[in-house]
Formats: sequence, C-alpha cells, structure tokens
Amino acid sequence: MTGRLRLPVSPLIGLTLGGTFTASGLAMLVCAAVGFLDGEAGPAFAVPGVVTTALGLALLIDAISPDQRSVNVTPVAGLLAVTLAWTLASVTGVVPLVAAGSFSSPLDAFFESVSGFTTTGATLLNDIDGQPQAVLVWRSLMQWLGGIGIVVLVVAIAPISGPGIQKAFYAETSSVTSDRLTPRIIDTAKIIAGIYLVLSVVAALAYLAAGMGVFDAINHSMTTIATGGFSTRSASIGAFDSVAVEIVAVVFMIVGAINFAFYWRAIRGKGLRPQSSEVLGFLGFIFGISMMVGVSLWLAGDSTGFGSTVIDSIFSVTTIVTTTGFTTADFDSWNSFARTGIVLAMFIGGCAGSTAGGIKVIRVMLLGKSAFQELQRQIKPTVVRVLRIGDHVYREEVRRAVLGFFLIYMIVYGFGVMAMAAGGLDPLTAFSAASATLNMIGPGIGEVGALESYEALSGFNRAVACVLMIAGRLEVFTVVALLAAAYDRFRSLRLVP
Repeated sequence: MTGRLRLPVSPLIGLTLGGTFTASGLAMLVCAAVGFLDGEAGPAFAVPGVVTTALGLALLIDAISPDQRSVNVTPVAGLLAVTLAWTLASVTGVVPLVAAGSFSSPLDAFFESVSGFTTTGATLLNDIDGQPQAVLVWRSLMQWLGGIGIVVLVVAIAPISGPGIQKAFYAETSSVTSDRLTPRIIDTAKIIAGIYLVLSVVAALAYLAAGMGVFDAINHSMTTIATGGFSTRSASIGAFDSVAVEIVAVVFMIVGAINFAFYWRAIRGKGLRPQSSEVLGFLGFIFGISMMVGVSLWLAGDSTGFGSTVIDSIFSVTTIVTTTGFTTADFDSWNSFARTGIVLAMFIGGCAGSTAGGIKVIRVMLLGKSAFQELQRQIKPTVVRVLRIGDHVYREEVRRAVLGFFLIYMIVYGFGVMAMAAGGLDPLTAFSAASATLNMIGPGIGEVGALESYEALSGFNRAVACVLMIAGRLEVFTVVALLAAAYDRFRSLRLVP
C-alpha cells in the first residue's frame, strides 16, 4: 500500500479526459492572456482555465502511473472515452462564454461550445464583431482543437496501448480502410499533429499575404484548416470583400478536407494510392457541383456578373462540401436548383482521415460503385465483381461496413429531422438544420440560412442540434455502438425466465 489516492476511472478514460481537460484549460489560459492584453474578459478565462488545467493534470498523472499502463482497455472503453471527451470538452467551453457575458443561458453557451469543438460552425451570436478578442480566440481554438481531434492529440502522448486506444483513435480519424501511416498508433498521431500544425501556419501566412490583419489571419487559419467556419466577423469571409482572401480560403478549405495520409505519402515520396482516387473524386464533386450551381445562377440572373457567379458558386460549394461553413453570399436566396444542389452537397463531406465532416467522399464512391455492381449482377448474375476504386481492391467487409454506416447515418438523420420538426420548425428548415448539424456544416437553408444564426431554434431544437453535432463528429457509428453496448449490458442484468 502506497497510500496514493486512486481516481475511480479506467486508465484510457482517465488519460483521454485528462488530456481533454488539460488542452482545454491551456487554451483558456491563452485566451485569458489575450483578454488581459485587450482589457476585456481576462478573468472570465483565467479562473476556469486554471481549474480545468489542474483537473486535467490530476487525471493525467493518475492515468500514466506505472500500475495503470499495463491495464488492457477494451474497445467499448475506447468508444466511451472518445464520446466522453467530446461531450465534456464542450462542457468546459460553457463557463468562459457565460462568464465573459457572451451568453446568459448555459444551454446557448453549450450549443456554441459544441459547435466549436465539433467544428460545425453553427452560432447563436449575431454581433460577433462586438465580442471581446478573448472570446473570438476561444471560438477559434475550440475549432482548432476539434479539427485535429482531441483524442488524436492525447494518443500522440499516450503511454497506453491496446484495442481500446485504437478504437478511440479511429473513432475520430474516420479512416474507412483503417490506414495507418506507421505501425504504431502513437507515431501516426504525432505525424497527423505535425502536418496539422504546419498547414495551420502556412494558412495564416497566406491570409496575411492576402491582406488580412494578424489577428484575423491567425484566427481564420485555425478555423479554415479545421474546416470549422467560425469567423471574427459577423459577415464571415464576406466581410473582407477581397477576392484574394476568398481564394486563400477556398484553397485551404480544400487542403483541410483532404486525407492527411495523402500528405504523408507525398512527403515520403511514396505512391499516393489509394488516397489519390478519393482526392480526385473529392475535387471532381466540387468542380461538378460548382459548374451546375454556377450555370443555374447565370441563367436565373441570381448574380451580378460572370466573375461574381464563378466566385460565389465555387466558394459556396467548397465551403459546403468541405463542411467548413464560411459564407460570402446568401445562397438561401438563390434559385431552387442551386439551393437543392447546396443541400445535396451537404451530405458528401471531405475525405476520410481529414478534418471535414459528412458521409465522406470515399464512402460515397464505394456506395455508388456497389450500386452499379448490383445493377450489373441483374444483367449477368454469374459474373463475380470485385469492389475496386482505381487500382485498390476493397474487401467485402468494407462494402458491408459502408452500407451499414450509410443505413445508420440516414436513420439518425431521419430521427434528427423529425425531432427538429417536433420542435416547431417548418419542413425545409427541419431538413436543413438536421443536415447542417449532423454533417458539421453550420449554415443551412430556411431559418438557419447563410446569413442567419440559429436563434430561430427553440431550446428543445438547440439540444437536438447538440446531439446531432456530437454524433456527426463521432461518425454516428461510435455513439450508436456505445448505445448498443449499453443496451446489451442492460439486458444482461435483467432476469429472463
């Protein structure tokens, strides 16, 4: 007996939550420094920052003790750890937002925090320009931490191995093929973190070169690479009225939505497959939808000229497909064809293993390929078809996993739409709000349009949106699988005659 106090949590959960609280606490302390320099909201971030950091360090110290390292955590523990990490990270964001006076309602502050950490970009703030700089930096840091994935940061320093830590890692990185950059998960997480940091710095420099000020450039670089969409301006990127800024935003939204494994392979000079097929498909979706939307805008007279038509269509489609959520134009006022294209683009998402949300391009491609093969089997039943994209062959388990994911995803989306409608939203806004939150986009159509906030949502709808945002960030499967495990545990405790 050492007399040492033991915390009643498993090593993986303790490590994950400890890392989550520590990262959130340190980010708050950065915001506190900004607040003291700016003369506003410093104490609102300093006090919760110290408390959150101390709690995180206590959990970390307990989790990395020698007797805890040898504990083999289960996959269910991994699912629970990552779900708790995102939920409690969002809880930590509530206190400074309320203390700084940005929100009077804890539910509204929780909505903003969930939207930040999940990189959704939906907001309840109308007067963003009037917020203290510390609050603006906190919104950006929440998205930057959420973009890379809190658990990925934790895994990068994790002294614990096993199926649980792998389950937690892949619950965030959304790799359809479970592609590792290195044999060790810890090394893979470090590579992802390094690439993410470098891309963030390059994006900030690009925004500076495009004419942004230092404060705006740093904040927008974080939310662009994270494909989050929070801005320091109420009018988002449109407030800068600069083609150069919009081009930089388009480029780095695309950069953030590409599989990080693609960059690692390019750096090492190795073959870019299978990621190259997905990247080409991703760029193809953006180009194709942009062309259709642009032509419809031109024919319907919804733009002021050819140049603005091209820029508005490319920017709006890119921000939706990458699930970033920046705005420069009110696409809610466009013609029905263009708005329909925007809504359909919400479900595609970026590449697997990127910071983007949505179904993911590789899954969309595999779904399309599977559907085409089923049609071919109706014509030639005896022919054996291999699921292949480019020169990469996918196992039958991948096909089943993708089909299962899509079914569960649409079921969750259906429940989300019905819940939004039950809260009093009209059908268009209900469909759009569920799409924009589950797919982590932010702006939608109707009462949650491009130039609107989510103030039109009732308290019930805001709570539903929070659930959808967390479920979307965890690829739906994680939350549903955890609920299924809890249900099985409940059934096992029942007395069945």
